[in-house]
Amino acid sequence: MWNKPWNLKEGVAIVAGLLLVGLLLQFSIGPLDWVLFLWPANGITLIVLIIALILFYLLRKKVYFFRFMMTMQAAIPAIAASALLTIIMGLSRQVPAEQPAADFIGLSKMLNFWPFILVYFWMTMIVGETAVHQLAHFSWRRLPVITSHLGLFIVLTTATLGCADMQRLKMYCEKGQPEWRGLDALNNVHELPIAIQLNQFTIDEYPPKLMVIDKTGRPIPYKKPEVLLIDDNFKQGNIAGWHITMNKKIEDAIPKQLAGMIKNMPMQMKGMLRMDSLGMAIKTGGYIQSSMAGSACALSITATKGKDRKEGWITCGSYQFPLETLKLGDGKSLVMASREPKRFASKVNIYTQDGKNILTEIEVNKPFKVNGWKIYQLSYNEQMGKWSNVSVFELVRDPWLNVVYVGIYLLIIGAIGMFLTASKKKEN
Repeated sequence: MWNKPWNLKEGVAIVAGLLLVGLLLQFSIGPLDWVLFLWPANGITLIVLIIALILFYLLRKKVYFFRFMMTMQAAIPAIAASALLTIIMGLSRQVPAEQPAADFIGLSKMLNFWPFILVYFWMTMIVGETAVHQLAHFSWRRLPVITSHLGLFIVLTTATLGCADMQRLKMYCEKGQPEWRGLDALNNVHELPIAIQLNQFTIDEYPPKLMVIDKTGRPIPYKKPEVLLIDDNFKQGNIAGWHITMNKKIEDAIPKQLAGMIKNMPMQMKGMLRMDSLGMAIKTGGYIQSSMAGSACALSITATKGKDRKEGWITCGSYQFPLETLKLGDGKSLVMASREPKRFASKVNIYTQDGKNILTEIEVNKPFKVNGWKIYQLSYNEQMGKWSNVSVFELVRDPWLNVVYVGIYLLIIGAIGMFLTASKKKEN
């Protein structure tokens, strides 16, 4: 072993040595903190790495190790170890960056795990040195291979070094009030170069669902609960042995008694009034249509099962009044499940330091981009539901992302080029 020329044994030994050194570092100084590579440290590191690769190539005739880096005997063990660690990463549950590893070794935080980092660094060095060699002996025939190696090197370096500069913040915006502060995962406050003012929150909900529950609140049948969907065409249906007839549906309803109580109240007091369970129990008059905040869907239902007949109102309730159920007897009740959101969005004004005032709508899963930031509609005040006066946005900034995309595009172009080149060779 270690007799020139080196082969796979030496390649495996190098990888094994890196894994051992990585474990020693992991247990002695702890996982790597990528905050150390905040800009400009990551930019300097990348420049130093490229200069080192060029020097290694220039010294390859004097130092055999540098020549070995460009061989398959060095690449195969590095690729195999990287693939194995990546599989372990995929199979083990990874914790967020701000949390400590969930296991003793650190496999649940693989991006900070020293053996993983050193093996990937070794593979990056091999890819980079190979790319330098191919550029030094450039030929158009080998352009697809060169493009692939350059793309892979760019992805490996910028995706790791750039993660230190990525910002992911939450912003809580109350209707009518501009907000420019965001919270990170540790609830540290960050002042941002952009401000968001919520003008209106809108939500589309799926149709109401009815189910039968027991006295403990569990839906029945237990193994496969039945659900009755109340869409626009629903008039009657069956659930858990009961025949359900809908007598009346009010999409936006409040208890008639509650409407009478708040009729002549000042606006400030209307927003503070709530109807509790006792009020719901003794209320009379059913429900009426209302456009006031806190209204919810209410159904007048008749349920029959043989000679049994039950009639009454059911609603999922809101922050203004609790749910109402229809008692079926034997500890069972017909209930309306909480409405599920189908789509929600916020109409906002976005203000930037360079004087922009953008009026737009930010919808869930459809982020808005401005000045290097991606703004996602993340959540809202779920207790208030469609009447929410608060929107929660996630703001993400990754200044290295475009460079990573360049590397990915080069990889794709190189792969297509190699495929076409191989096809031409077969034809010839």
